[in-house]
Amino acid sequence: MTSRAPAAPTGSSALPTSTGVPAASGPSRFERGIGRRDPLEARGLVRFLNKPAAFFGSNWAALLGILTVIGIVPALAGATRTTADLEQYEDAAFTTTLGHVRCTLRRDGPASALLLLVLGGIAANALVLPVLDPSTRVFAVGLMLPIMWVMVSLLSAYVVSASRDQRSDRATIMLGALTLVMRRPLAALAAPALIVVLSPLWLLAPLTIACGFSVPPCVVGRLWGTAQADSIH
Repeated sequence: MTSRAPAAPTGSSALPTSTGVPAASGPSRFERGIGRRDPLEARGLVRFLNKPAAFFGSNWAALLGILTVIGIVPALAGATRTTADLEQYEDAAFTTTLGHVRCTLRRDGPASALLLLVLGGIAANALVLPVLDPSTRVFAVGLMLPIMWVMVSLLSAYVVSASRDQRSDRATIMLGALTLVMRRPLAALAAPALIVVLSPLWLLAPLTIACGFSVPPCVVGRLWGTAQADSIH
């Protein structure tokens, strides 16, 4: 009677080992996906430049809104919204900022007019104060500075509140701004000073074109704290 050779295993492939017992081999590295990366995944220098590009795109979208004059506050709010969550918006920073301006222009346009009045008051004071007597100048500064400080702080809080909500009406946004001021008094006190410190970014032309209206909203927005923003419609 002739002996038969052992049948080859029909399951997973077998490999001989030092003991002579075949060992089953698992999926190959290729089958497990080891060493493979998505060819479209951003990495290296491209990934490093994603966030600067997002700031640049948001800045140009904000500039387009600011050129309409009435869109100053919506543009700043849109830049604040985009730069507050770059993980979500870095691939669509330009369109996200413009989308916010489009959705909120009618609601927040009057706040732009108020901002222009405040800036005009500051400019007028800067022109008038030097020609006053020293005693009168001290009195005028002591009277006007707190008022201007409060107005700039409220407008800053309004921009942050508007950046977080696109659907509510103007009264709700104003109430949100007042709530921010009451809940974060230190931020309300520091916001005007921080805006002055950041002013070279939006006063010097090369910096204005690059990041003058994206970096300052980002920094001031973080001063007020972060909150969940609604979705764009």
